Amino acid sequence: MSALAALTVLWLGYILPGDQVVTQLAEVRAAQPPLRIEVQVSSPRDSSAARKLTLEIHPELGGRAADDQGGRWIWNIGRTISGTQVPAPAWLPDLEPLMLRREGDLRSWLATDGVNLGANELARCGEGDCWVLGTRAGPGQVWLEKPGFELRRVVRSTSESTAFDQWQEFGKIRFPAKIEISDAKGVVATLTVQSVNPIALSAADLQPSWLQPPAARAR
Repeated sequence: MSALAALTVLWLGYILPGDQVVTQLAEVRAAQPPLRIEVQVSSPRDSSAARKLTLEIHPELGGRAADDQGGRWIWNIGRTISGTQVPAPAWLPDLEPLMLRREGDLRSWLATDGVNLGANELARCGEGDCWVLGTRAGPGQVWLEKPGFELRRVVRSTSESTAFDQWQEFGKIRFPAKIEISDAKGVVATLTVQSVNPIALSAADLQPSWLQPPAARAR
């Protein structure tokens, strides 16, 4: 084996400790802005599911979502959610693991979802390799593509999972174009991302009063 081939094998096989992966992920996301994400929803098991969904998410505060049927939800970091339907429908995605930029918030989210940062391994994901925080045997898993740290998959201790695929550029924002939510019975919903744009979003925008229809708030 040549020296170059040996170095390649070592690089491909090198596994960062989970703590270091989270630290580097926070560094990569340091400039992550609040975003507005417009998606189309397809749910093979829920004929009453919304068809269009708008999510506005702040990487340090939380977010809000509105669908085309009048449904509205708000949440803070940590996913304490309130809205017109609680618990929220299964097709409403949790994009916090995709957006969080502070290391402390990332660690809290991972701990809450049962991801063991002391366990990390490499696995194939698509055409590349992923760090698998929690390992493929763990009840909670986070798959991050190497070396760009793009989130590819989240597996929850409840057996629910979310896949983030077809990463591409939306203007100057790189984001997955397809998000698929599954549970033990199969696919719950597929979200096709239509647009992604930076926005101004503050804590004042995430107040319970926003859950009321615009006409009611204007009275």
